[in-house]
Amino acid sequence: MRAFKRVMGFLGRATLMVIVVATVTAIVTIWWFRRQAAQPTTVNAEVALPRGTRAIELYFPADDGSGLALETREVVEDQTEGETLVRTVVGALLDGPDGKTLAHTFPDGVTLQHVYRDPGGGLYLDFSPALRFGFKGGSTAEEMLVSSLLKTLAANVPGVSRVTITAGGQPIVSLAGHIRLDGPVLVSEWR
Repeated sequence: MRAFKRVMGFLGRATLMVIVVATVTAIVTIWWFRRQAAQPTTVNAEVALPRGTRAIELYFPADDGSGLALETREVVEDQTEGETLVRTVVGALLDGPDGKTLAHTFPDGVTLQHVYRDPGGGLYLDFSPALRFGFKGGSTAEEMLVSSLLKTLAANVPGVSRVTITAGGQPIVSLAGHIRLDGPVLVSEWR
């Protein structure tokens, strides 16, 4: 009988220990999950979704020779800040017009290689060498290219006052011999 009481006492204590351990484990688990749920979650900026679209203004020469004509395009709003904005706007200009009554301003194969913006309003654009070697126009085509670029930048990139244009990292004296490009070009003179 004594052995029976010992076994029952042992089983009672073991059962009590199992119940206590299970209860403590459940309480700790519930506390941990509630604590995790209460902590604020952080959003990685690289994963942020686009906020919408925004219109950009592009200026292309009209086919009838009447000057520059406005064409608007929608771009993702996240592409409308800083260097990304400049690359988006100039890239759209390099792609050419959507309208059939407008002409391309840049020679085929020209790409924008580098962009640098200084705090004083200067913008440095380095195009591929195709700009220098692929340009085949005369004085009017040269004026339309420079005017199209500067008017488009002025309409879309706030704070730009002067633009320096290079090709392949080298200064361009002129594309067709009529407009000097070997230094900064003032945007205000081309509006």
